[in-house]
Amino acid sequence: MLPENHSFLIRGDDGQEYGPVDLGELRDWVKENRAGLGTDVRLDEPGAMWQPWQHYPELVALLAEVHVTSPVPGQPGLVIAPMGRRMAAFIIDLVLISILLTPIFVTLAIVFLPDWFVQYVVASSRTPFSFPDLPFAGTIVSDIIYDITVVGFFAGFCAAHGQTPGKALLRLRVVDQSGGKPSLMKSFLRGVVLIFSMNLFFIPLTYAFFNPQRRALHDLVAGTYVVEA
Repeated sequence: MLPENHSFLIRGDDGQEYGPVDLGELRDWVKENRAGLGTDVRLDEPGAMWQPWQHYPELVALLAEVHVTSPVPGQPGLVIAPMGRRMAAFIIDLVLISILLTPIFVTLAIVFLPDWFVQYVVASSRTPFSFPDLPFAGTIVSDIIYDITVVGFFAGFCAAHGQTPGKALLRLRVVDQSGGKPSLMKSFLRGVVLIFSMNLFFIPLTYAFFNPQRRALHDLVAGTYVVEA
């Protein structure tokens, strides 16, 4: 095996020669997806010939080490999103959803609330006063509409673009195990589990604070990761 301080030259996809670089710098290049299997390499010494990456055992070992320690298995160039920006993106998306739903909820209020106000006036004249419940039908309809909108919003944007508007604004994206945007089925499953977590007072979302890959329940079920864009 070559010594740790041995240097290599790398031939990039553009045909240009880069280096010389030692194993430490090559480790960083692999993490950034700038080099790896398929890359042409030669030793930094006179007369050395270009060889494929896998010709050198130490480079194969280096590649395996980086892949094993990568936060997204097999995707060393991806960086897990910090929780602060991820939470901020989530809040932005919820605000956008609320804005989208405002006309619908106003319409529901016009349909259902007049009867509630009548009940309130009648109840206020009685002793003891009993605050009337909000119309059951209106509450159920509004809950269903909200849940469907949340699932459609997150699933649609993730499947189409790999990121919601909030994530795009804060330079984050959702990827699957291959590093690409999730399929429609995975995005839909992720959205369903997300609304399930929200209806459980957001408690399942806190799991993201307790694992190194910052994956919440909906990420674990759908096989997704939230990473830097």
